Amino acid sequence: MAEQNKKRNNIEKLTECSVLLALSVVLSFVEIWKMPMGGGITLLSMLPVCLVAVKYGISGALPTAFLYSVIQFAIGFASGNVFVYCTTAFTWIICLLFDYIVPFSVLGFSGIFKKKLGNIGIIIGIALMIGIRFICHYITGVVIWGQWAEGMSPYLYSLIYNGQYMLPECIFTCVAAGILIKIPQLKKLLNVN
Repeated sequence: MAEQNKKRNNIEKLTECSVLLALSVVLSFVEIWKMPMGGGITLLSMLPVCLVAVKYGISGALPTAFLYSVIQFAIGFASGNVFVYCTTAFTWIICLLFDYIVPFSVLGFSGIFKKKLGNIGIIIGIALMIGIRFICHYITGVVIWGQWAEGMSPYLYSLIYNGQYMLPECIFTCVAAGILIKIPQLKKLLNVN
């Protein structure tokens, strides 16, 4: 009986993670504002993956977030303009790691402060992981995309460019998470006190 319950719980976990991953992917196509060289403000596309982290912790969320990063890479690659500007193996690797794999995978750590700080910890965790995502995009902005800075320092260019969409995306995601974790049914579903 215990093994049957464990199997059922694993199936439920896999199903929830899959549905929330799919929701994140779909929401990533709903762009409120699109930046000219990639990036933009979406309709809370990171939130479902962050909610996986809140409910299941790192063990459930990291694989989900990693899959999200691979899907984002596949979408970017299919668009045909991802690696056009990467002229060396080094820039190709930087783009792959810091525009896709690392920044989307870190979302799997969003629930890291839930146990210690409760609801405020959830918001802090989400904001921190989105902040790390910003840092990753900042790195590629300096290394690769800074060549379009037009007389501006690539460091300042990357800060301004990536900040234009990552800051609003962070604020919207944190506000939405704050609202959602106050809904009694969702609190219960997410195991939030």
